[in-house]
Amino acid sequence: MKRAAAALILLILVLPICAQEGSDNFDDLFEGEILEEEGEPAAEESQEEDLFESDLFEESAETGQAQEIAPEEAFLVSEQLEWGGSFDLSLTAQVASNDYITPWEKAFWDPDISSLTSEVSGDLFFDARPDRDFRVFGKIKAAYRYPADPLLPAPPPGEWEVEIFELFSDFQIKDLLFFRAGKQTVQWGVGYFFSPADVLNLVSIDPEDPGAEREGPIALKAHFPFAAHNAYLYLVANDVDKPFEIAVAPKVELLLGSYELGIGGFYQFDLTPNKPMGMLTLTGPLRDLDLFAEAMIRDYEDILLFSGTTGFSYINSDWNLSLFAQYFLRDQGCTAPITPGRHYLAASVGWSDLLDSDFGLSLLYLANFSDGSGLITPTVTWDPIDHVRLSTGLRISYGTIGDEYAPAGGSLVYTFSVSLGAGRF
Repeated sequence: MKRAAAALILLILVLPICAQEGSDNFDDLFEGEILEEEGEPAAEESQEEDLFESDLFEESAETGQAQEIAPEEAFLVSEQLEWGGSFDLSLTAQVASNDYITPWEKAFWDPDISSLTSEVSGDLFFDARPDRDFRVFGKIKAAYRYPADPLLPAPPPGEWEVEIFELFSDFQIKDLLFFRAGKQTVQWGVGYFFSPADVLNLVSIDPEDPGAEREGPIALKAHFPFAAHNAYLYLVANDVDKPFEIAVAPKVELLLGSYELGIGGFYQFDLTPNKPMGMLTLTGPLRDLDLFAEAMIRDYEDILLFSGTTGFSYINSDWNLSLFAQYFLRDQGCTAPITPGRHYLAASVGWSDLLDSDFGLSLLYLANFSDGSGLITPTVTWDPIDHVRLSTGLRISYGTIGDEYAPAGGSLVYTFSVSLGAGRF
């Protein structure tokens, strides 16, 4: 195992190529934010006239005649600054009991804790594309939550949190080499609930909210697509004050039939006890399932530690049904002294627009097999009108005091929340 782990790290670190999410054209760097408008003319005559009024042609100042513009210009260039965002106001009531043996009676009629939390949140972004080879994107997030932690005996007061979530520019060299410079989110791993291979983002995945955006680092990304494959290189300069502290993270993504193999590495000189890290990812289909797997090896104070995960997802758009399941082994020692690691399982099922109604059901299960703790959260949602959602559910934790998913012992929390005015603009 020691030789295999060392060989993997050596293989990864000598690769002269690069890192980040798979995309093979310049517009993918723009995150695909190309909007289609409804209500376009259907008749051939109207379409013929509109061709000469669209951005595919522009009038020459010298000749006064229409000149054709390359089709990609119309999509990658915008004379106006695009902007938008989101807004949400939510109110959440909770009653909680730490007596999980008789939780129903105690939680509802004699709760240990009851609370009401209000939260207002939103984000605002801009997208500027002055020419096909240059783009600037930025996003600001703001949130206010009161109280900050309602389940504490003396919850602290709320406060505004405002942050620049993303701010970067995209540029390129002759449609061959693409760059992104600035504060950016990174799609480094492939896991849904857990991602041991993602060593670049500043925030780990929250298994209770795996779809949430995560803050990324200040970095320069170089992307070189070749054939059906991609090579990346990240230079990460987050929280460093010396040139030699800049981290280097290469990655290559290889398309092998219907599967994609990712091989990458991470190294930051003498800044943390983690020396080199190596990672592998694999994604691909198996009938109606989408499979994914990750492996990561890191050198921690001359001890090789291994983390790995595997899982699958199933999406049925006809039934509005989604299913995710994932196993995670965290930090198992590969050399003496042996460390046992921790074993996790996460699974969720969601069924929206239940029987063509405005109701939805979801169930989340998280388990730490190493300490015997776990979490079960069934939830029912109802969207009575646009921009209003009601949800109610339970948060059932089991285990003993000090366990990961039951720090205060087994407990039951009943939650009712309403989201008002939520939407994107």
